[in-house]
Amino acid sequence: MFSLTVPNMAAKITRTIFRDREVDEDRFAIVKYGVEIFLVNVTKGITVYLLAIILGVFFESLLVHMAYLFVRRHSFGLHARTSVGCTFMSLIVFAVIPYVFQGVVLSNSLIIFSSAFILLNISLYSPSDTENMPLFNAQKRHKLRVKSIFNTMIVIIFVLLLPWTEVKICLLYGALIQTIMIHPWSYKLLRRRYNNYEKE
Repeated sequence: MFSLTVPNMAAKITRTIFRDREVDEDRFAIVKYGVEIFLVNVTKGITVYLLAIILGVFFESLLVHMAYLFVRRHSFGLHARTSVGCTFMSLIVFAVIPYVFQGVVLSNSLIIFSSAFILLNISLYSPSDTENMPLFNAQKRHKLRVKSIFNTMIVIIFVLLLPWTEVKICLLYGALIQTIMIHPWSYKLLRRRYNNYEKE
């Protein structure tokens, strides 16, 4: 229901921003779009963390989200087609799954294997673009890949050095989510176009 009112709220906020000056239609539309994205993300975040608090996994959800966003920052990857779909998936991935897998313990060898798997896939497949945001510039893609690998290595260093198993698992899980989001198999499974820069 809220998502249906976001465009109206964004329009009101944008009109307030430009109330003392004239602005052309294109400029208004650009700012309105930015406000709309902000409102959607704030609403989604509140919804996800509210559920995480109810389930008693706020700290775990926060750790997963931090690792996911840190790796995703330069590696990009899949997006849900709708805001509602994105919110639903975020609830499952960042709140429900951490709740279900509370208390899970991984052996050191499995942690090392998972870390290597994540780093290998980030190295091979990042950055992954989308139909709406193709990455045509080869030099930019190379820089993004290097940054993605660097960010992933930082997460893995924390995983290997921190003494708390629960923290290790949350960080690994967050990085694994992003690994799935950039993998060509995920694109194929969801029937989404991969390597969109090749369609220039």
